[in-house]
Amino acid sequence: MNNQSVEDRDDAWEKLTISNDFIFGKIMSDPILCRDTLRRILPELNIDHVAEVVAQKDLKHYYQNKGSRLDVYVVDTFGRRFDLEMQLLTNQVIKKRSRYYLSMMDANELLKGCEYDQLSDSYVIFICLEDLFGKGLHKYTFKDVCVQDKDVELNDGAYKIFLNTKGTASDIDADLKNLLDYVDGKGVENDDYIERLQKAVEEAKKNETWRGEYMTERDIERRGYLQGEAKGKAEGKAAIEKALSEGLLSEEVAKQLISMMEENVTTN
Repeated sequence: MNNQSVEDRDDAWEKLTISNDFIFGKIMSDPILCRDTLRRILPELNIDHVAEVVAQKDLKHYYQNKGSRLDVYVVDTFGRRFDLEMQLLTNQVIKKRSRYYLSMMDANELLKGCEYDQLSDSYVIFICLEDLFGKGLHKYTFKDVCVQDKDVELNDGAYKIFLNTKGTASDIDADLKNLLDYVDGKGVENDDYIERLQKAVEEAKKNETWRGEYMTERDIERRGYLQGEAKGKAEGKAAIEKALSEGLLSEEVAKQLISMMEENVTTN
């Protein structure tokens, strides 16, 4: 396995933008920037202040449960809770993730002694660089309504929002459009909020502590990935050798399978 050079690592860090979840989390830790971001996404809520902002918030209640790490967990002064997720790669699993994140946020609040009727309104917000639903909208908002009568809403306070930086419809105001364009790497002019975001990105990349934290996290992820590949390779070879010994494969086919597996293993 070849190690990344220091130059490559430095270059990777310098190229990061707000669309990177690590950078996004650090920037949104600023309560003012976080508040202003939520205002653009949900102007109807009239958010005045945020009472709590936690980047990389871990939610796990029991040792056997699958835990969740939220990019940015926010609570405003009305107790409403928000999960802001920066999603560089978009796939259909995100839909189920939104459901799970909402349930974990509720469970986390209930463990603090809250009764069911005291559960706060919760919003899971994914900022996606692709159109998950293919309708060209910039903003897809979901809440439960009655199948038999669409005018009947459940009003349980749970909302899932998927933002799409590649939207083509005229469905949002200029403020949110500027935010999505900026995340998508497009130039945005004459917007003080976007200028503050860009300055925050530049300052974040000057922070040596954050740089070290990012590199350490990525090294751990990379080692874990390669270890998983190595384990898979060993198990695959063992299965092929077992099939060969039992007469289920010819020696020639076994060699071909092992060769193909070797070629597909990443070693960089």
